[in-house]
Amino acid sequence: MMTKISNELLKRINEATIAESQREIPVIVTVTAGTDPAVLEEKGLKIQRTFQNSSDIAGTLTVAEVNPVAALDSVVAIDYDGTAWAL
Repeated sequence: MMTKISNELLKRINEATIAESQREIPVIVTVTAGTDPAVLEEKGLKIQRTFQNSSDIAGTLTVAEVNPVAALDSVVAIDYDGTAWAL
């Protein structure tokens, strides 16, 4: 079974200390078409941006909130929202 949580995000979660467990982590959540963003907010996602032409939502989650959001049927993937470099 494939995990919905990206390797980079898992790495950051595993490196977080107990003191950092409430630190906000920037994420991109990919959801199925038609998903109401309020469902994600109920699980703790602090939405910063939605995208018109994709099913991605940018926001922040704490370490403790990642798994409950990933458990939602409408969530396809959760990725760490970091800097991307063009090759």
